Amino acid sequence: MCVADTVIFDTSAFLTLTGEEPGADTVQDFITDALAGEIVLHASFVSLTEIEYITRQKEGEQAAERRLADIKALPIRWHHSDEALCSDAAKLKAAHKVSFADAFVAATAQRLNATLVHKDPEFAALNGVIKLHPLPPKATKT
Repeated sequence: MCVADTVIFDTSAFLTLTGEEPGADTVQDFITDALAGEIVLHASFVSLTEIEYITRQKEGEQAAERRLADIKALPIRWHHSDEALCSDAAKLKAAHKVSFADAFVAATAQRLNATLVHKDPEFAALNGVIKLHPLPPKATKT
C-alpha cells in the first residue's frame, strides 16, 4: 500500500484507528508497512497531547492512559519541538488557516518531506504546501 517512504500521522489518524472509524484499515496498513520496514512512520508531540486530552474528556483518565500506552507501542518516531520547528509552525499558521496544533504537525511533515495522513479538513488549506493523504470522513448519522 506504500504511497511514500516517509509518513506522518495527524492526531485524527490515531483517533480513526482507535475509534474504528472509516479509514482505520488504511491507518492499519501504514502501521503494517512500517512493521515490515517498508516505510518510516512519524508523529508530532502535539498528537500525544491531543489524544490524551480528548480521551480524558470523553472516556476518563484510565482510558487515556491505556490509549497513550497503545499508541506509544506503535512503530512511530516521535518528533518534539525545537526553535526552528516553532518558527516553521508559526510561518504556516500565519500564512494558512490552520489550528496551532495542526501547524506543528504540518511543519513536522514539511521538515521530513513526509506524506501527512489525516482526517482533518483543515489540512486542505495546505494542499500543495505539504503532501497529503486524506482519510475518508466520519459516516454521517441520519
